Amino acid sequence: MKHFKFKKLLSEARLKTFLAILLIILLDSLMLFVYSFNRDIQKENKVIVVKAEVNKDLENKINEMVAGYPMENMARYIARKDEKVAAFMVSIAKKESDWGKRVPVLNGQDCYNYWGYREKRERMGTDGHTCFNNPRDAVNTVAGRIDKLVYENKLDTPRKMVVWKCGSSCAGQNPKSVNKWISDVDWYFRKLVN
Repeated sequence: MKHFKFKKLLSEARLKTFLAILLIILLDSLMLFVYSFNRDIQKENKVIVVKAEVNKDLENKINEMVAGYPMENMARYIARKDEKVAAFMVSIAKKESDWGKRVPVLNGQDCYNYWGYREKRERMGTDGHTCFNNPRDAVNTVAGRIDKLVYENKLDTPRKMVVWKCGSSCAGQNPKSVNKWISDVDWYFRKLVN
């Protein structure tokens, strides 16, 4: 009888040891999977973070247009954007601020908002316009909005992009002013889009 209990205890001890080893193996496998999965996500994020190459031809065209204007400091950043987005950025900025000559300010400092862009932020400039931290922040934020309007909302011509001026409707606006906005933006837009 004693012999039977000893074998039973020995079997239970082996079973517990086996289960403990199995649990350790499973936890190690799970940790390895999580580590591998996290590394894959980090690789994907690195792909997203990779900087776009500057389109030298586009950058040269933009530099020629905005030479001597405050927007000149943004040309390199704008040239990294999609050609159509960059063309809208330059042409809208010409119409809205004369490429940075008429801008919202905060405490006498340039807000780098050359597009009349309005989005609630911690730093707000004159007339409720957004203040950007620096030229790169300005370009990236406005380019993101324009990209969405062009590619998700299909506002891919100055006539369609007039929502930038009017909002959802131009019904309450002076038709001459609306047509002038479209015409002026279109003139610069066509100089940049092939």
